[in-house]
Amino acid sequence: MANIPGNTEWVGELIPDLEGRRSLFVVDTDEVDDELIEVFIEELQRLSGELSVGLEQNNSEMVRMAAHSIKGMGGTIGLPELSVLGLEIETRTKEGCLQDSTPLIVALEQWMTSLN
Repeated sequence: MANIPGNTEWVGELIPDLEGRRSLFVVDTDEVDDELIEVFIEELQRLSGELSVGLEQNNSEMVRMAAHSIKGMGGTIGLPELSVLGLEIETRTKEGCLQDSTPLIVALEQWMTSLN
């Protein structure tokens, strides 16, 4: 099994019911290798940038689509916490609460810098 980078405990601080929700996104990660992790990190960096730009431009659709992609990627790579985070951002955006996603997006950006 490949070494999944980063500590995702910070997600639990932002999403109190994380434990109950993360089980929806847990998948077998035996097939994850270092190359896939590298691609995952690159894509997550791109999507994190889209979240930030969408938030700055008040573009709910851009934020929703980037969050939806993150939701799908997290569990696949072995980080279901990120899937829950993506779902939470996507849900808030769909409910018209785009600005409520700001702390989640900022925390994701800060976590992304720790991976470099």
